[in-house]
Amino acid sequence: MTSPLPYPTKPRLSATQLLQGRRDSNSISVQRYKISVCLYLKKTNMANTACFMIVSRNDIPIYEAEVGAAVKKEEAAHQHQFILHAALDIVQDLAWTTSAMFLKAVDRFNDLVVSVYVTAGHTRLMLLHDSRNDDGIKSFFQEVHELYVKILLNPLYIPGSRITSSCFDTKVRALARKYL
Repeated sequence: MTSPLPYPTKPRLSATQLLQGRRDSNSISVQRYKISVCLYLKKTNMANTACFMIVSRNDIPIYEAEVGAAVKKEEAAHQHQFILHAALDIVQDLAWTTSAMFLKAVDRFNDLVVSVYVTAGHTRLMLLHDSRNDDGIKSFFQEVHELYVKILLNPLYIPGSRITSSCFDTKVRALARKYL
């Protein structure tokens, strides 16, 4: 024998029904659910795949990080590195033809896009991603460039060597969560 519930139950609507505007007797609650579903979808719109790399002017990677929300797999990490290295030739050609630092999308592979930011010293900040947020990506690059300049100003850092600072890594990952 089941006991009666202390509150009346209403049929639950799926997210699709809510977004299509299906209404029931309590229209205000449907609107609240609709708003919360839209906000949830907006929050989870972060890039699933994002690989960030800093490449020195001598084509040597000095920093690498998988910053996306996707599951990290060994094969995917190698594929991301391969795609970024393959885009270096395109970046080199574009860097000499334009004075802009942010080169936006320079290469595509399936649904992944390579965006690049070239510093004045020809260090390339490269991001492999699947999002369409150009303003966020540009802000991410600008703030990482500031962090990179701070690393260069460190008298103990040898320019062109690998960046092993855990503080730098933590800040880059925080910026990725913020902007990507």
